[in-house]
Amino acid sequence: MHILYAPLVNDAHLSPDQQDVLQRLRSSTSITADAPIAQGGGAREHKSFEAAQDWVTAFFDKGAEEVLGYYADDFVWEDIEFMQTITTKEDLYKAFVVFNNSGPDSPFGIHKFEVLTYDGGPAGRSRGVRRTEGTPPEWQGELEGDYARFANNIYLGADLDYDEWGYMQWVWKATHNSDFFGIPAAGKTTVTRGTTTQMYKNGKIVRCRTHWNFREFAMQLGLIPAPDEAWRNNPGLNA
Repeated sequence: MHILYAPLVNDAHLSPDQQDVLQRLRSSTSITADAPIAQGGGAREHKSFEAAQDWVTAFFDKGAEEVLGYYADDFVWEDIEFMQTITTKEDLYKAFVVFNNSGPDSPFGIHKFEVLTYDGGPAGRSRGVRRTEGTPPEWQGELEGDYARFANNIYLGADLDYDEWGYMQWVWKATHNSDFFGIPAAGKTTVTRGTTTQMYKNGKIVRCRTHWNFREFAMQLGLIPAPDEAWRNNPGLNA
């Protein structure tokens, strides 16, 4: 969700220190070797509800430089609703530096996240199990390109080992100071819910995939109606 604002930022918007971080990322010089593992992390201390809340607020409260330290060198980050995938620290930094010290009057708005539930635990030494067959018959032909597009993103990162997993459910309140993804939203507040699934290796994130309910935003911004629940009172089923 945060990545929607990233195109609004270029090198000219960055401080000298931020430009230096980005330059070192482009030259593949590690800047995260001494960065702290996310709260609750580490090989001998499992992730927790507190670690989940720390992660979901770090983009706004701690800055992109520290967020980099939460991720392993090889990782996959994905916002599925907007079909955005990140696999490098440089792109991760560019996606989230937009929120560094943004303040209440920022054109990017004010975003508050609260984790409501967290599940997780050790996973031994695990790796994703993936389908080995080719394209299913019902997807062959004109849909084959769509199948490949979906499958390629799903498979991305499946070969990365992990030793712990986490699943969090959260709510998001966004106060908008400008358009949201091309939708007039200035002066409005929207709320929605979402989930993030993470896989960790030695306390660092190797896979991070987020779903959130865009329909809520669309309803609250007047684009679509609320869902029809007339089926609950279908006379043919309630006789």
